[in-house]
Amino acid sequence: MQRNRFVSRPAFTLVELLVVIAIIGVLVGLLLPAVQAAREAARRMQCSNNVKQLSLAFHNYENAFRNFPINFAWRARPGLGNGGPAISDTGKSWMQMILPFIEQNAMFNNIDFTVGLRLTGGIPGTAANIQRNRDMAATPIPSFLCPSDGQHNNGRLNQRSDTVSSAEEWAVTNYKACAGSNWAYGVFAWTNNLGGRNGGNSDGLNAGNGVLCSNQQNTNPITRMRDLSDGTSNTFIMGEAIPHFSQWNWWYNPNAVTATTAIPLNRSLRVARNIGDWPNNYGFNSRHVGGGNFGLGDGSVRFVSENVSTDVYRGFASISSGEVVMMDD
Repeated sequence: MQRNRFVSRPAFTLVELLVVIAIIGVLVGLLLPAVQAAREAARRMQCSNNVKQLSLAFHNYENAFRNFPINFAWRARPGLGNGGPAISDTGKSWMQMILPFIEQNAMFNNIDFTVGLRLTGGIPGTAANIQRNRDMAATPIPSFLCPSDGQHNNGRLNQRSDTVSSAEEWAVTNYKACAGSNWAYGVFAWTNNLGGRNGGNSDGLNAGNGVLCSNQQNTNPITRMRDLSDGTSNTFIMGEAIPHFSQWNWWYNPNAVTATTAIPLNRSLRVARNIGDWPNNYGFNSRHVGGGNFGLGDGSVRFVSENVSTDVYRGFASISSGEVVMMDD
């Protein structure tokens, strides 16, 4: 009679189990940074694509109107004087102007450019239109947001300014147009031969030397493609800016959509203390490690190192200063 034989097999010992767990842990530890790096590379590529699309919108606007988008914060109105609460936010931002060129026609058509955002002190009988503008100003636009920057409330932040209540959230942007290199704020206005030019392009008279300016009045000079005499491939159109670090980064506000290269790229990456902390409100900065994406006049996108030389960085911001600058790839 044949009997079944049971052969005992050795099981995992505790030591072996711990070794296997340790090996798995090491592998996960090695793979996790690679996965994170791959995800960030994908986000950086999407950000680059956003800059590309916005730069192309600049070009399409120029093709349609024979000049780049205008950008000014307010304009004088008969009977209301040249400034003040009633009209200080009735201007146009370049991001409003390009909405039809990024498939946002409905939003563009909903904006009433004859009124601003104030519910009080404005033109009588315009409350409904003002509220509609406020709704638009609080509406995030995906192509205005860098996917690497999640430090906002689904595209909104409490962007305090002197034209709206500080208790409200407004739709932010991670991209600002380049307003040149020959103006700055704070200590940077006294470096590199700027001669103390604080906000040199914001008085309605001096437009700065960039493709756009953040004029306070609608004396905003028109910039055309032919004005980029330094070369379209050597001129910044726009770059990245982190809303969390600035009190002026919402796409609807003309005074919150431009920056200057007179403030170094990624200079500190810290939150601006208040709306008057200009050195931290008007520079370019990015969540990407080592630099940021910039759109150029020829429609291309370049990742600029935060270690770029000051002369090169500022040279790329001017449109017709005659500098001969080269940037390493």
